[in-house]
Amino acid sequence: MPRPPAVPADKIVDAEVCARAGSTIARRFSAAELPRLREAGGQEGSSIEAEFQFSEFEGKPAVAGELQGTVVLTCQRCMRPVDIELDDTFQVILVDAERSDEPGGYEPVVVQASRLDLAWLAEEQALLALPLVPMHESEDCGAEVASGEIAS
Repeated sequence: MPRPPAVPADKIVDAEVCARAGSTIARRFSAAELPRLREAGGQEGSSIEAEFQFSEFEGKPAVAGELQGTVVLTCQRCMRPVDIELDDTFQVILVDAERSDEPGGYEPVVVQASRLDLAWLAEEQALLALPLVPMHESEDCGAEVASGEIAS
């Protein structure tokens, strides 16, 4: 996973403190707050709700998360907007350096745990959850293509 960019102090949490306290944080992010999602084709109307449950695992901060929301992308069949529903879970452990043998089934995220950007983490997980080729359900898109309703 890539490292998160530097962010202003008001956009970060101290994951170490949150892990020791067993905190749960819920946030909602719009497309405007997720630049890499926009670069990947996310359009206006996209939004993600994320819940982050912090804990400690072998002395390191861990995050079990849930993502729900809608990402508006371009259907690669008809080239019209398609709403992609997200409903995903993830488990990450925050580490200083990536190793291939992180225990407990956690995905390692190389980050300074005392400065965790939750928008970046939610965006990273959303990008991983998106389909490689976004398309409408075949009956929705195929009917439009077959009837010639698609403008060239």
